[in-house]
Amino acid sequence: MSEKTVCFIGHRTVVNAEQVRTKLFDILSTLISNGADTFLFGSRSDFDTLCWEVVTELQKEYPQLKRISYNAPHEAAFTSKEEREDFEKFFSQMVKHEVHYADYEEAVRSEKSLNANKNAYIMRNQEMIDTSDVCVFYYNKDYKPPKRNAPNKFLPNYQPKSGTAIAYAYAVQKKKQIYNIFTEET
Repeated sequence: MSEKTVCFIGHRTVVNAEQVRTKLFDILSTLISNGADTFLFGSRSDFDTLCWEVVTELQKEYPQLKRISYNAPHEAAFTSKEEREDFEKFFSQMVKHEVHYADYEEAVRSEKSLNANKNAYIMRNQEMIDTSDVCVFYYNKDYKPPKRNAPNKFLPNYQPKSGTAIAYAYAVQKKKQIYNIFTEET
């Protein structure tokens, strides 16, 4: 049984979170029984949070599982309980309410995203896909982000692409094994 790395990428908002959690549990249990032991997480989405929770739950039965946070330049993860607690205390005092961060065994600063500015998450996602054997997505092909005001007067509005759609197309191009929790297709 060889080791496998799995990354998670999905839309910020998850519909039917309990159904998604059940699907994740089933797929991840199968992947773990087939050698998956390292799990890569991005940030800023309900899907990432659900995936982290399921992998953390599975760690009780499979303590060898490793959670790795992939960070774009403006993001952070903590690799020790003390580091996380110190930051939580500091940040909680700044914002005047309690703040808690998730734990990871390792944090990786995405090298591809260092010079990508506001699109750093796209480059971070590509780096996660490149590093992974399997990609688990929560991708709705019909989802479109809200229209935005264009950066110039010749384009009154423009429809940005979903970061998840960009990542999904990249994973297909790279011929990765893909599970899409949204559609249950593999």
